[in-house]
Amino acid sequence: PEGHELNRPLVGYRLRDECYQEIAADAAGLCRSEVLGLDLHVRGGDLRFRDPATGEDLRTYNESEDERTAEKNRADVEKSRADAEKDRADAAERELARLRLRLEDS
Repeated sequence: PEGHELNRPLVGYRLRDECYQEIAADAAGLCRSEVLGLDLHVRGGDLRFRDPATGEDLRTYNESEDERTAEKNRADVEKSRADAEKDRADAAERELARLRLRLEDS
């Protein structure tokens, strides 16, 4: 949907009775895909799919991957924090055991 050849940013067609008919965009520039049950539109030069029930755009592959990577990074940070906390707790337990032994030996 670069629009170089078109005077509109998005044009769609639907096959009806062995003939392609142009899909009329609504006032917001959305074209409905009956097959997908989604609206198509151009945003920032990119073809986007929108859920008509929620009005929300579906994430692109790159957006999904960015979100997945960010979630993995958050999980890695949380695991590192948990590991560090366990190490601190283990060290505290060892120190407590060492001090108890000293007390018993006194």
